[in-house]
Amino acid sequence: MGDDKTSLKKAAQDFLTDRELNNHSEKTIRTYEQRLRYFMTWLESAYGVVFVDDLELVHLRGWIAYLQKTPTYRGKEMSDESIQSYGRSLLAFCHWLEQEEIIDKVITKRFKLPRVEEKFVPTYTSGDVQKLLDACEEGRDSRPHLHKALTARNRAIVSLFVDTGIRLNELVLLRLGDIDRDMRVLLVHRKGNKWQQVPVTRDGFRPLHEYLMKHRPLLAQQDGVEVAHREDAVFLGDDGKPLAYWGVAALFRRLKKRTGIDGKKVGAHNCRRYMATTQLADGRSPLDVQRQMGHRTLAMTNKYASLTIDHLKKSHEKHSTLRVDKGKKEGFGTGYWDE
Repeated sequence: MGDDKTSLKKAAQDFLTDRELNNHSEKTIRTYEQRLRYFMTWLESAYGVVFVDDLELVHLRGWIAYLQKTPTYRGKEMSDESIQSYGRSLLAFCHWLEQEEIIDKVITKRFKLPRVEEKFVPTYTSGDVQKLLDACEEGRDSRPHLHKALTARNRAIVSLFVDTGIRLNELVLLRLGDIDRDMRVLLVHRKGNKWQQVPVTRDGFRPLHEYLMKHRPLLAQQDGVEVAHREDAVFLGDDGKPLAYWGVAALFRRLKKRTGIDGKKVGAHNCRRYMATTQLADGRSPLDVQRQMGHRTLAMTNKYASLTIDHLKKSHEKHSTLRVDKGKKEGFGTGYWDE
């Protein structure tokens, strides 16, 4: 009888195949694969469960409790955001099992993800952005041409992040054919395997144009490439090869060290946060900011509106309940009685 049961391992593989057929990104599929493998290893070790039919609500709750108590490989507690993200991955898998009728019973109806505390995340000031741009110098003085090329590349990267609000992964996937020089528009591969045109301001496009025209060819030559093609990566490393995700992350670690920006996360996402909060505070339509950032819903964009403390301070000051308006005439009250 056991031979007729569907193993969790087989179901997980079928689930990943379904995600591929629905055009989920490689990164998303890889995340599902890693997290489900982790869950199944724990489940077999803790409960001896390897078949789909044996999966119960208590196992889902136990998995969340395990993550809350188990330190990461760095020895720190997993954040509430990460635990909820792991829970969403497992929930997506279980919903799929139910919808495909691979599991006979519904186990997700009473499964609740843990709440996440909404923490205040400080964003950049305009001074911080200038510090980042000033700290973009890169390379050794013994190779001045390469030094200039890498510096121009870094300024183009920081400028694009701050100006457009694109994600790190979206930047490293940019190809030369994705840039419309006349329109100053990028064709960006968004989350959910969507393509979207993203505008760049004149100030944001200028460093990119300078890098592409004057400095990228030199970097490409480091890998023996003399002719640029539409499908070639926009941003290159000092070896002439496409700059990878970890390469941009390493750049921001160097920028953090050089700028001395303290108490704030120095990375691509905080550039994105700065773009959203600044433009919302400046009065740009939330719908325009939503499209600029590639958010599926306006609710996500509105989270950034709540971060603009300067705007909130001005609004609060304007409507102060303690201010005495001396030009205001005394009213007659609500009636001719005392109480």
